[in-house]
Amino acid sequence: MTAMKRAFVFLVLAPVTVFFAALLMWIAATGTQSLDFGCLVAGVLFLFALPMSAISWTADEFLARDFPIALRASLTAIVAATVVSAEILSVFSSLFPSSIVTALAVGGAIVMATCSLLSNDYSGQRQGRLEPVSA
Repeated sequence: MTAMKRAFVFLVLAPVTVFFAALLMWIAATGTQSLDFGCLVAGVLFLFALPMSAISWTADEFLARDFPIALRASLTAIVAATVVSAEILSVFSSLFPSSIVTALAVGGAIVMATCSLLSNDYSGQRQGRLEPVSA
C-alpha cells in the first residue's frame, strides 16, 4: 500500500501541484488578461515535472528502505534539483539565465522533498531491509 501511495504522490500530485502553482503565480503577476499563455507555460512546466517526478520517485523508493525520513527527503530534494537543472539546460541550453534555472531547481527540490514527506509511512512499522547474502 505504501508503494501505491508513494507512486500517487510523486507521479500525480507533484505535477498537478507544479501546474497550479505556476498558474497561480502567473495570475498573481499579470492578472487574467493573458490567462491562455499562462496555461501554456503551466502546461509546459507540468510536462517537465513528469520526468523529474519519476526519477525522484525511484530515488525515494530506493532510499526508503534504509534512510530516516529527514535524510531521505533531503537526498530526494538534491536528486530533484539535479534533474530539473539537467532538463532545463539540456533542452534550452543557453536560453535561460542561471538565476531562472536556479529558481526552477529550488522549486523542484521543494516539491519533491514535500512529496517524500507526504509519502512516508508514519505508522512506525519497519520496511524490509536488503540484507547481504551470506556465503
